[in-house]
Amino acid sequence: MPEENSPLPAFIQRFLAIHPGGASHAGALLICMIGVLAGCAWMLGGFTMIVSAALAVAMMLLFSPMVSPEFVMKLLRAKPLDPHFYEATHEMVGLLCDRAGLAERPKLFVLPGKGVNAITTGTEKGTSIAISNDALHGLSPRQMRAMLAHEIAHAWHGDTRILLITDVIYRATWTVAIFGLALALFGNFNPPGWMIILFGIIPTISFLLQRAVIRNREFAADHGASDLLNGPEDMIDALLHIDQINKKRLGLIPYRSTQPPSILDTHPSIRARVNGLRALKPGTWQKFFESRRMPGS
Repeated sequence: MPEENSPLPAFIQRFLAIHPGGASHAGALLICMIGVLAGCAWMLGGFTMIVSAALAVAMMLLFSPMVSPEFVMKLLRAKPLDPHFYEATHEMVGLLCDRAGLAERPKLFVLPGKGVNAITTGTEKGTSIAISNDALHGLSPRQMRAMLAHEIAHAWHGDTRILLITDVIYRATWTVAIFGLALALFGNFNPPGWMIILFGIIPTISFLLQRAVIRNREFAADHGASDLLNGPEDMIDALLHIDQINKKRLGLIPYRSTQPPSILDTHPSIRARVNGLRALKPGTWQKFFESRRMPGS
C-alpha cells in the first residue's frame, strides 16, 4: 500500500522509493540525476559546459575514494568492537560473509549515542560496519543477525560507492546551478526568466533524486538480508523491534512527529520496509545473490 495521506501518485511513490516497487531501479534514478546535471550545464554553457561538468565529476570520483573507512569511523567517534567480549557478533559476521561470498570480512565498530543504528562504509576491498550501543544490548541474537545481514547486503552491493556517486553528482549539480544563478543575478549572463527559475529549483530536484537512490538501496539491502537469512521473517521482526526501541530511547523528542516528510528521508518508513519484505514471494530470496555477480568480479 502507498503511504497514507501522500499527495503523490502510487507510481511516483514507487519510483522515488517511498513505497517498495519490486526490482531495484537505482540505475534509472542515477540516469535521471545525470540528466538533470547535463541539462543544467547545457543551460549555462552548452555542450562545452556539459563536458566540463563531466570531467569535474570524474575527477571528484577519482579522488573521493581516498577517504578510508577507518577515517570515517574516527569522524563518527566509533571504536573497534572487541572480539573477545563480542565474539558471537564477530562470528555472525563471518558466517554471513561466507554466505554472501564476500572475500574480505568487514571490520566492526561500536557507535556512541542513543538509538539502534548501524552504518556501513568502504568498498569491496575494505568495509567497516559500525553498530550502536543500543543495538548491541537491545537486540536478540536473531535480530542482531538480521541487522548485520542488512549491512552486509549493503557491502555486497557496493552501496557505499553508489551513494558516493550520487553525492558527487548532486554537489556538481548544485555548484553549476548556483553559479548560473549568480551569473544571471550579478553578472553579464542574461537568460530568460524560466531559466532563472530552473536554476533555482534544479538543486532541489537533484537532492530529491539522491534521497530516492538511498531509499532504493535500503529496500535492496532488506531483500539481500532476506536471502542471507533464508526468508524475511527475522528482518521483519528486527525492524519492528528496532522501531520500538528508538521510539523509547529517542522519546525526549517526539520520535515520529519530528521526522521529515518521507520524500526527504534517507530511509523508507518501517511500514514500507515491512510491506516490501512481506511482498517477497517464497523462492525469490534464495536466488537473490546467485543471480547477480558481485561488484568488481
